[in-house]
Amino acid sequence: MENDFNEILNNLVSYPRKSQIQIDFDLEKRLFILSVPIHGCKKSITSSVKKYVESRKEIKFKPHATFFKLEEDKQVLLIQEIPFQYEMGEGSKKDILYFYQLAKKCHQMLNEIALEEHRKAALDLMQDV
Repeated sequence: MENDFNEILNNLVSYPRKSQIQIDFDLEKRLFILSVPIHGCKKSITSSVKKYVESRKEIKFKPHATFFKLEEDKQVLLIQEIPFQYEMGEGSKKDILYFYQLAKKCHQMLNEIALEEHRKAALDLMQDV
């Protein structure tokens, strides 16, 4: 249990790094695809984070088409799909920086959800004593 708290605290201190942003494209769908890991655990993500991400499985929010993706119950990615017709020229650096800011906020939110689950478990243990 102590290792779980250490892992949560380490995640709270570190944000996703700009160097972790992956930029790809899908020629068939004509999309630029930005992705970055925003939450992860060595073992498995907490049930509350998993529930939060899965409840938004079919939802894409703005700007563009932005959504969460769960990978092997160990990592949550933030993904954004930008259509080719959208100009990725002059404004692309601004869009990538905005995506990075959004990733940091989502990272913080998911870590707070995980921390609350661990706090609740700790409080439940203290009440049993």
